[in-house]
Amino acid sequence: MNPTKTVVEKLSLNKYPTKLILDIPKDIEDFKPLEYDDMIKEEKYDLVFVFVYRLEEFTKTLNEVVEKQLVKDNGYLYFAYPKKNNPQYEEYIERDSIYNDQHYNEDGFVHGSQLKFARMVSLNDVFTVVGMKATPEKKTKTKSSKPSQRVDDYIDYIQDIKQYWSKNEDVLKIYNDLTPGYQKDWARYIYSAKRKETQEKRLNEMEIVLTEGYKTMDLYRRRGK
Repeated sequence: MNPTKTVVEKLSLNKYPTKLILDIPKDIEDFKPLEYDDMIKEEKYDLVFVFVYRLEEFTKTLNEVVEKQLVKDNGYLYFAYPKKNNPQYEEYIERDSIYNDQHYNEDGFVHGSQLKFARMVSLNDVFTVVGMKATPEKKTKTKSSKPSQRVDDYIDYIQDIKQYWSKNEDVLKIYNDLTPGYQKDWARYIYSAKRKETQEKRLNEMEIVLTEGYKTMDLYRRRGK
């Protein structure tokens, strides 16, 4: 009978040149064979693996990783979280509260990032692991005339949006309070439109969406689902 595989073996974690692993429980020894940072020392990593216990921790850490662009292209971000009815912790996170449109768009990407949902595996009888791959935009041989859908191509438009909403302090405050990823998401949504009339229409939609408490157009469209 084969021995149970460790998470390092299941996910081939030893193949990543640079690794950041945070908040490992004292009783888990799977990671001992690896060399890794246990605090952020580099600008980017090939692997980021984090243990979280509450949904709020997951959301906060995910947003921080997105804002800092901590994962290299084609690298992986993994979260380990306690299962419901696990034998060790009172805390747990429901699977559906992690994989939903609050965190991912319809294509499986984390909002405002290139992190795409990739896999979900069991670490042991206590933890489940969810993984996201930093999936860079595919390069094409011929330059497309279509507007870019890459959020980072619209960073410069963030100031244009703030200037536009300077006449409406309520909307401006909501926009300023969004994370950079969500701000870029709005810049892409508005300025990927070529026609001025369409941009104006989308700015009006933006006001409705933000004042109703939704961070993105995608979340607003899914509000009744």
